[in-house]
Amino acid sequence: MDALVFLISGILMIASGLLVVTRKNPVYSAILLVVFFLLTSLNFLVLRSPFLAVIQVLVYGGAIMVLFVFVLMLLNLTEEELDEKVEPGRKLLAGAGSALLFVLLAWAIHSSERIQAAGDTDLTGPVKDSVARAGETREIGKALFSEHILPFEFTSILIFIAIIGAIYLTKTRRADERPAAEPAGEQPEESA
Repeated sequence: MDALVFLISGILMIASGLLVVTRKNPVYSAILLVVFFLLTSLNFLVLRSPFLAVIQVLVYGGAIMVLFVFVLMLLNLTEEELDEKVEPGRKLLAGAGSALLFVLLAWAIHSSERIQAAGDTDLTGPVKDSVARAGETREIGKALFSEHILPFEFTSILIFIAIIGAIYLTKTRRADERPAAEPAGEQPEESA
């Protein structure tokens, strides 16, 4: 039963991921991205990692999506901006690049030493004690703050830079929107 749920949710994840990048309206893309995150959370539950499933929903389905919606509201795109015409050559080039990236990733995964070492391992049998605890909060915390501390810190720096960039873009855009005839400190006179 687990394999069937995993297979169905995987197919739905691929479909929602493709729909995210092919929709013209960014609001629809954001909604489909939430569907993708929920399906990812379902896969974590199938893999018996409830902590990661909840974190997936809270962090990505909640916080990251709020950030995306904030950016969409900040951009305030008009119908003309959303209806951008793209040449067929560019679409073909993007599709070919995506297919090439997929083939390269599939080849890298297939030729990985870990994948080849797994060989004919029975994944349906009983789980060893250390593997059974892999999705627990304590084990994730140990791995995050010991083996993966550098990527964790780089991620926090990247988020900090993104926040500074968003503030800068907002301030720049507001300064550009001021009318040239009225200085910032003067109020227009009301006619009676």
